[in-house]
Amino acid sequence: MSDPRPTHTPPASSATYTVICTALHETFGIDTAELHPDATFEELDVDSLALLEFALVMGERLGVTGETELRPGMTLAEATALVDTYSPAAHPTSAVTAASST
Repeated sequence: MSDPRPTHTPPASSATYTVICTALHETFGIDTAELHPDATFEELDVDSLALLEFALVMGERLGVTGETELRPGMTLAEATALVDTYSPAAHPTSAVTAASST
């Protein structure tokens, strides 16, 4: 079985990654020292209900209009790639959501 994680880690200078980390810190009070590309939402104590709120925050902050399927086991690197996939330029009429599956 192949590993579904991205083969590269987004650079700390990635605008999306920076917004995600800032939003996690500001919304949930997560210590910035805990935020790194390989950290999962689950490791950060962000459960599926919190991910629904987080998807709304991402919609507000990044104008993401794609249907994101954020999951507790997803890494911040995977979330960055997913959010980038559903940027407004890529999908101008979709809505942001979060999946509750793990």
